[in-house]
Amino acid sequence: MIIHDLARAVVHLTLRTRQFNNKNIFGFARSVRNQEILKIGSGVLVDGKDAYSARHFFDSSNEFEQTDINPSFGHRVLDVTKMQYSDEYDVIICMSVLEHVFDYQQAIRSLHTALKPEGSLLVSLPVFYPLHDEPHDYWRFTEHAIRRIFSQFDELRLVTRGPREYPFAYFITANKLTDTAKLSSP
Repeated sequence: MIIHDLARAVVHLTLRTRQFNNKNIFGFARSVRNQEILKIGSGVLVDGKDAYSARHFFDSSNEFEQTDINPSFGHRVLDVTKMQYSDEYDVIICMSVLEHVFDYQQAIRSLHTALKPEGSLLVSLPVFYPLHDEPHDYWRFTEHAIRRIFSQFDELRLVTRGPREYPFAYFITANKLTDTAKLSSP
């Protein structure tokens, strides 16, 4: 466990993926006001504080709901593959979660359905990153896979951390289609 924690700390310091994600969230959040925001995978509370929360990037006029699949983390329990929301959220944040979801296609469909028309989904995905939270670390996606599995969204924006040919991580902003006739399964 100590070796694993040390390896993770070295990766964070070297690759700076957390700073990369925070910079992208901050850039997005600056103009968001009076929105319903859902955070998937909010992570563990540390000393009663949200160690991995993005709430502080957003204006206080927003309603920010934090969730996690692990009940011991102190947030509302939510399984992204089984959530039953339809057109309820303006923004959904899903940081470093999809690599831990075996049925990621169902998760992406659920995220799309939960967004209101014109809603935005923010996703981060590691690429060059050690195995973590085992045994539930299933996937590493390429930009080509990302474009296909998020094809039901419009205006997909993909930012790469590291060289394009050898990326460390991706940050994705995907907007929900307003024309539901264009929807198809990934």
